[in-house]
Amino acid sequence: MTLTRPAIDVRIHDTHLGIWQDNARDETFRTEVFGPLIKAMKSRGWTVRADPNVMKHHRCLSPSHRIASRGNLRAGIRISGRVVEIDYWAETWPLDNCNGHRYDFRKLARMEYLDRLRFRLEVSRITTWLRSIAPVTVKADEPAGLTALERIQRRYAECWHTDKTLGRPVSQYSYNHTSLDGQKIEHGATVWFVGRDGRIGRGTAYYNLNSMWWVVCGKDGLSNLSTGEIFCQQPSDLRTKRNERQRRARLERELASAVRRMDFRRAETLKNIIFGSAPTFLIWAKDHGAYYRANYSGYTTDTIAAGRYTRAEAEAEVRRVPHELEAIGPDGERIKFARAA
Repeated sequence: MTLTRPAIDVRIHDTHLGIWQDNARDETFRTEVFGPLIKAMKSRGWTVRADPNVMKHHRCLSPSHRIASRGNLRAGIRISGRVVEIDYWAETWPLDNCNGHRYDFRKLARMEYLDRLRFRLEVSRITTWLRSIAPVTVKADEPAGLTALERIQRRYAECWHTDKTLGRPVSQYSYNHTSLDGQKIEHGATVWFVGRDGRIGRGTAYYNLNSMWWVVCGKDGLSNLSTGEIFCQQPSDLRTKRNERQRRARLERELASAVRRMDFRRAETLKNIIFGSAPTFLIWAKDHGAYYRANYSGYTTDTIAAGRYTRAEAEAEVRRVPHELEAIGPDGERIKFARAA
């Protein structure tokens, strides 16, 4: 049998399926892979339609995005450059992510047994079809039981940027190996970092790519950290938690909860803990039609759930993109700070 297309990589991670090719400018990728893939799914009983969110907010991108459903299973399909991506999920497990089941982690483990079988059958059918039109290499999740160093070596072996002599990528620019404390991060050196729990951790750094470094802790612990999260010198006072963002977000959630309950004494106490006697400001994003949440993370149209900021914080953020943002003062006045000179 004569294969009609260049080589394709199929990359599978959890319930994500990526179909990759080398040429990002190949116009036939849409007509010979993306289009036939959707037709094949329809023939197997999937209902495929335009993604309503993309249609609403980015209409020009709508032809490249589709939503599919069959029974409990859902799938988001999109084409971008040299990759067609399919993300599968189900609507059956308890919702953890406020944005929907599509954005939960570990979706395969959350699926019911029969849905997992249906997902694997879909992957098998797609892979078999791709092998009929092109040479296919399948790259699935890492095998169980690998140590952290073995996982890094596996990534090095697959990375296009690996130096053939050293057997690993090499950082060539200072901004890719300058730590948070201004030191040069050396491959294989001991470094310190702030863990997810806010505690200082220690590990060994191995270069990944761009400004990202693998940090190995013990036999199996592996983190992928940016240079802005790594210390080359041991930080002082290791017992102190570095959890300022988490603390601020938690206190603001408690403040919003107290306001909703009309417990204004507690709300005043919490406000004084966070901001003291200083007035607070909201940040309005005109392009989203919503307020910033706490820590500049996310948006909401609910003024109670909106994040609170000091004048200096609000002014600095609004000056960054004054055509899209404006501050709202304590009395509801809208303040448009000009871009800093």
